[in-house]
This record gives sequence, C-alpha cells and structure tokens, in this order.
Amino acid sequence: IIAHRGGIVKGYPENTLAAYRRAVSLGVHAIEIDLRGTRDGAIVILHDETVDRTTNGKGKVSELAFADIRKLDAGGGERIPTFEEALKTVAGTGVHLLLDIKEGKTLDKAGVVRLAERHRAIMNVIVGPRSLDDLHAFQSLNPNLRTLGFVPDAASIEPFVQAGADIIRLWPDWIRADPGIVSRVHALGR
Repeated sequence: IIAHRGGIVKGYPENTLAAYRRAVSLGVHAIEIDLRGTRDGAIVILHDETVDRTTNGKGKVSELAFADIRKLDAGGGERIPTFEEALKTVAGTGVHLLLDIKEGKTLDKAGVVRLAERHRAIMNVIVGPRSLDDLHAFQSLNPNLRTLGFVPDAASIEPFVQAGADIIRLWPDWIRADPGIVSRVHALGR
C-alpha cells in the first residue's frame, strides 16, 4: 500500500508531515513524495512546479528561496517539508519513501543521496527517476539505491529495464490495452 503524496485524506494536506504521520498510523508500506529543489538548493517536497495550488503563496519552487517557501501555509498551519524532515518522520517505522524525482535543474541529486545515506535510509528509499539521465545519475551516486522507472510511455520500458531500473511503473491503461505487457516487462528483467 503506497500513500500517494502522503495519502490524500481529508484534514491532512498533501505532501505534509501531518499527512505522512497519518499514513504511517494507517499502516502503509510506502509514502510517495515529490522532490524539488529551491533556488538556493534546499530539497523540499511539493508535487507541483509552483506553490500556487497547495499553499497561500505564489511562484515556482525553483525560483523561490527556502526561507520564503518555509513561511508558506500548506494547509492547517502545515509547512512545506524538507526531504530530511520526511526521513526523520518515517525513521524506525518500517515505512519506505518512494521519491518521485521531479525534473529540474535545481534539485541536488547528490544531496538527496547524501541525506539518505546520513540517515541510514538507503534501503528505505526507492528513487523514481523520470529520465534515463536521472536513473544513471542516481545509480552512479549509490549503486545500492533501488530505482523505480517512472517511464513516460510504453515504448520507454525496455530502455529503462536495460539501464538497470529495479522496478517499472505500468499505468492501468497500458495493461488494459496490452494485457501481455506485464509478462514481457518481467521477461526483460531476467
């Protein structure tokens, strides 16, 4: 059971520490979080490219300083969390973090890996790159990281498998359109 954006539950704003604590209390196996980089290099968790939809602020995450992002209300007094805060929130719970790596030049991939290493969480995170370049970057930073290829389309499955992605995300529409896709992906990984 994976809590998408912390598990969107009434009263728990998405991608907040309150949502993560609630997801842990419900017994989820993993929490999917969206990583982005601020203008000054902080690693924060926010799904959208901008803070407009989920906070009382406006602007692109990549163009805002962390101090400015930290002042925003993400709902119910919650703040936009950092990746490190999420690591601390789930530490010792057995819950994994599935890191949706949002594309952008401001996300410090090495910083993501260093934080996971510092918190002894390499085996408790699954990195979800959206491009082969990001997949290779994370693999080179720590070969023990597990990776889930967030492939953009069915044609991209084989290149991600050949590049060494441990898991491939398949959309239900792809499976309905081609029921044999699951067995073919499995066979690619052998």
